[in-house]
Amino acid sequence: MIVALAYFGWHAVHGQRGLLAWVDLSRELEQGRAELAELRAERLAIERRVDGLRPDAIEPDLLEEELRKLGYVGERELIILTPERLPPGSR
Repeated sequence: MIVALAYFGWHAVHGQRGLLAWVDLSRELEQGRAELAELRAERLAIERRVDGLRPDAIEPDLLEEELRKLGYVGERELIILTPERLPPGSR
């Protein structure tokens, strides 16, 4: 009888569905929820940027920022290339 109680007691704590497994699963669940919250925030930020570039409602500041990333400059702007930034073969 004592052996059976010890067997079931050990599995209640250390078994596949025991107390320690439940604690590990709870920890994983909290980590998953935190990651999900981060991904939702990232997606919301991306959606806002995309909405700002829609043809029917373009935000000028966002458009200018994206164009600068692509290398475009305004017609009244001057570009000064320093030796570190000159294109290869032009020295």
